Amino acid sequence: MNGHIPVSEQSAHRFAQRMIVFGAFVAALLCGSAWWSVPVVHADHEPDAHWLGWSPIKITESGFDFGGETFVAGAPTSYGWLGWYLEDGQVRAALFGHLHLDDVRDLCARMRIDYYVGERLWHTEYGGQVCAPDDTHHRWEVSLNEYRSSKTDKVRVAIEKLTATKDWTIVGSQSQPLSPIHHKVKITEDGFDFGSEAFALGAPTGSGEVTWTRSGAQVNPRLNGTLHINNAASACARMRIQYFRVDDTQLAEKFGGTVCAPDNRHHSWSVDLEPFSDNLLAYVKIGLQTLGTDDAWRTIGTVKSEYVKVYPRLCESKPGCLKSNDTKID
Repeated sequence: MNGHIPVSEQSAHRFAQRMIVFGAFVAALLCGSAWWSVPVVHADHEPDAHWLGWSPIKITESGFDFGGETFVAGAPTSYGWLGWYLEDGQVRAALFGHLHLDDVRDLCARMRIDYYVGERLWHTEYGGQVCAPDDTHHRWEVSLNEYRSSKTDKVRVAIEKLTATKDWTIVGSQSQPLSPIHHKVKITEDGFDFGSEAFALGAPTGSGEVTWTRSGAQVNPRLNGTLHINNAASACARMRIQYFRVDDTQLAEKFGGTVCAPDNRHHSWSVDLEPFSDNLLAYVKIGLQTLGTDDAWRTIGTVKSEYVKVYPRLCESKPGCLKSNDTKID
């Protein structure tokens, strides 16, 4: 006999649309996808959803499991989902999936999420209690998504069972940090490039990288890579970073140091920039600038790196956008 873990009316109203999105994620797995496949989801109904990414969650213990809906040979065949959101500078870790009880007559269980700041337990949320009436398999849909905090940087998802002494004890868990998010960035222009240190056939062979981290309530992007000038004697260049909110309001503009080529040979300089952070920072634009003979700086190439992803902006005209590893947080 199947049922649903109770969710408050406030929670149901606030997150009904997100439940539909993540329900679609689970449905994709039921169709036999093998690599945490996620379907394309057009969420025009939720234009203000600020999404960081997702993490697969699966807990398998004797008689008590959490994961996807399908259950075969004593375990769920797929993963549940932890969706990471950033809302007004606060992190929300939302859990979606199914709690399974199998061959545990008269035993009761619930889901638990512990929210951590570093290694310090900051807050705990509990799902509703469910009980197995017999020895067959039973499953319940899980939606835990109420709590948000600017301090959260790790969660632990756990299954608890009710003991004979009416105490709750953890039978299995999985910890998931809000890990750094890495984006590859590369700019290639005639004689001026940004990317990896290796350089061949007039261009860098690889990309540079933006690493996104959170410290307290601050979002911190760090740009690493190599600036190249080739066959441009006396030319000067620098990197520019523009910082934006999700509504495209520019928060700041920062510049790297000026470098100049003494001759027409290939020259390169290491780039390591982390000059700005903000709690509402959503994306950056990386620019490569050159200095003209009139002493004016001009941007000759740009690339964008997003920390917060808005659903329509992420998915419009991009088939498969949500199943990319770019949105998976390990």
